[in-house]
Amino acid sequence: MFNKCCELLAKEKIKIAFFESASAGYLAYRFSLSPYSGDILIGSLVSYDLRVKENTLHISEELIEKYTAESMQVTVEMINKGKELLHADLYVACTGLLKKGGSETPEKPVGTFFYSIYYKNNFYNFRRVLRGPAFLKLRKLIYYVTQDIKLIILEDKRR
Repeated sequence: MFNKCCELLAKEKIKIAFFESASAGYLAYRFSLSPYSGDILIGSLVSYDLRVKENTLHISEELIEKYTAESMQVTVEMINKGKELLHADLYVACTGLLKKGGSETPEKPVGTFFYSIYYKNNFYNFRRVLRGPAFLKLRKLIYYVTQDIKLIILEDKRR
């Protein structure tokens, strides 16, 4: 799925940028390994620490306090603020709970990831709960993210 996604981005001449928290740059790293990376990857901003979200992306403390740093609302706002810093055709933002120590609850257990894909003025928001050790959660995350990117682009082409 990953290689097909990168190939599709290159074929359609779509540039991609990432705003990552829980994945700590893993998504951009994986895209950098693609033979198409020079054609598709703009860059990434990692905001693992809350201060980067507040001081670099200028996400309001009130939004973070209301919804937590690991939430869909903050994930979407990472794109809204981040696209002023990186200019691309498609954006992906990701927050979540890779391991214990965040805002986990019974409704939002460790392994919960929120990611948003912004393409052609539309947000596509996803929530996934992934199990296993951290490295396996990240592998599953890249699978789902690339699957969803591909589906979004192909659906847009059909319109």
